[in-house]
Amino acid sequence: MRILYHKLKALNFAVALMLISPSFAVAADVAVTLPPLAGLISMLDKEADVICLLANGADPHHFQLTPRKIEATQQTGLLIRASRDDGGWPLPPHHKSTLDVWPDIDHGWLSPVAVREALPVIAKALTGLHPERHTEIAGELEHALKITEIIEHEWMVTLESAKKTGVLMQHPSWRRLMQLMDIPVLGVLESGHHGHEFGPRQLEQALRTLNEHSGAWLIADEGHSNRALDWLQDHASAKLNRADLNALGTCLLSWPELMRQNLAQFSGGSVKPGGRQSGHLPGHEHEDHAEDH
Repeated sequence: MRILYHKLKALNFAVALMLISPSFAVAADVAVTLPPLAGLISMLDKEADVICLLANGADPHHFQLTPRKIEATQQTGLLIRASRDDGGWPLPPHHKSTLDVWPDIDHGWLSPVAVREALPVIAKALTGLHPERHTEIAGELEHALKITEIIEHEWMVTLESAKKTGVLMQHPSWRRLMQLMDIPVLGVLESGHHGHEFGPRQLEQALRTLNEHSGAWLIADEGHSNRALDWLQDHASAKLNRADLNALGTCLLSWPELMRQNLAQFSGGSVKPGGRQSGHLPGHEHEDHAEDH
């Protein structure tokens, strides 16, 4: 009897493990590739169960789906992506319902105008997933559209002084927003691809440009190395401002929260001029800075 008791106990334990295993969990409603997309869904459907494929703080340029996430994604009723930013990801090829919100532009979630255009499309997809929540989603959509207008105005007020000075960015993720706000973009050190693509001459030209635009803003990005901006900040003779922005946020951060956290980085961003005209360029410590042949 004691042996039978232990066998039954072990069997019950195994069944319990099966019930709590992700493979047997109830499928989530929606999978999103990037955290800001989850933030948009939270504006429209508070009850939606969302899987965020990119973990908080992970590098989107080197993302790999795990087998568990592939299985969980395939079981969702809807996959929302932004293909200009996640186009290189090995996503499940045959998901039954996929919504690509920004197939033609990158970092669309950083533009209030692009978000305002995408929200009705996302709301329609969420309503198709849960028709019984049509009224609630429609009400949230109306509220969300108004929030995008408020956020857009907050950016206009915050960046008003930058219209005269311009900005220089480490990465082009924020360029669309700056153009929307009529902010002169003095330069971008990296292209849309990941990596330190600036060279010595590009940095020297950026330094000359900054010295001609006192009060210009350096726009850093938390997802990228900003050593080049640090060097420019240290060597510029002109007064500069700096904002360290986060383009992705986290999976639990709503879109208005993401925007306002970045807006807050523009307060008290003034830095003293360095005025040092010598020293090694970042990433080029062993180069002599001579003209390239």
